Amino acid sequence: MYQGTPRTTAYAEYVFSNLVARVTEGQGLYNYKELASLVGLKPTNNFRRRVKQLVAQGKLDAVAVFTARGGIEARFQVVSTTPMGEIPF
Repeated sequence: MYQGTPRTTAYAEYVFSNLVARVTEGQGLYNYKELASLVGLKPTNNFRRRVKQLVAQGKLDAVAVFTARGGIEARFQVVSTTPMGEIPF
């Protein structure tokens, strides 16, 4: 099974360096289209592959979310540092 690109391209460096910083500035969960617009790119297959690499590296969390139309969509957020058991109320 292919584990990723063996070399780092300029596109990958741009996505890796800018995407996590932009997601930490905002709040909430973002889909692929919203993530791409944060860094000024289009949500191509190459972009989706880079987002999946960030999830595999542990820099982003992938969450399954129900949409208003009744479907399930992948949304992404910054990795949370608070444990699930502690709710800050």
